[in-house]
Amino acid sequence: MSNTWSVWLLPKGADKVYLSDYINIYSNFYDSKKFDPHLTLFGRIDLNPEPFFPFFDEIGLDVKILNVKTLSIKIGKSYFKKLYIPIGYNEKIYALQKKVDSIFTNYKKYKFDPHISLAYGNFTAHKKDNKLISPISKISFSSLAIVHTPDEIENWSIIRKF
Repeated sequence: MSNTWSVWLLPKGADKVYLSDYINIYSNFYDSKKFDPHLTLFGRIDLNPEPFFPFFDEIGLDVKILNVKTLSIKIGKSYFKKLYIPIGYNEKIYALQKKVDSIFTNYKKYKFDPHISLAYGNFTAHKKDNKLISPISKISFSSLAIVHTPDEIENWSIIRKF
C-alpha cells in the first residue's frame, strides 16, 4: 500500500458541486475514474503527514481565495491532465503554493501548474468534447486538504482538512 499524499486546494460550495458534475459527465463519457475536484498545490509526497499538521493548521487560515479567473478548457497528454481547466494567475494561490513548496522541496521537486482536472485517463479527448459543459469563468476556494493519493484513484481519501 502506498503512503503517498498530496496537498489540495478545495473549491467552495457551489463551485465544488458544479465541478463535481463536470467530472461525472466526463468520467461517464470517457469511462474514466471519478475524483473530487481540486487544485493540487503539491503532489505525491511519501512522508508521514502528521508532523506537518501544525504547519497546515497555520497556513490553512489564509485559504479563502475567491473569484479566481479560469481559462478555456484544455486537452492534455498526461494521464492526470487529460482534460482540464487552467487557472489564471492568482497571487494568493501562488503565495500559498510557495509556502507549501518551501517545506517539501527538499524531499521532492514539484512543478506547479495550477489547473482543475475534469478527466483522467489514457483516452483520446477531442476538442468538440469541451462543449459537453458550459464554461466556468471563476472559481472560489475554501479549504486546504491533505489527501491520501495512492496509484488507484478509487482509493484516494482526505486525511485532514484545514
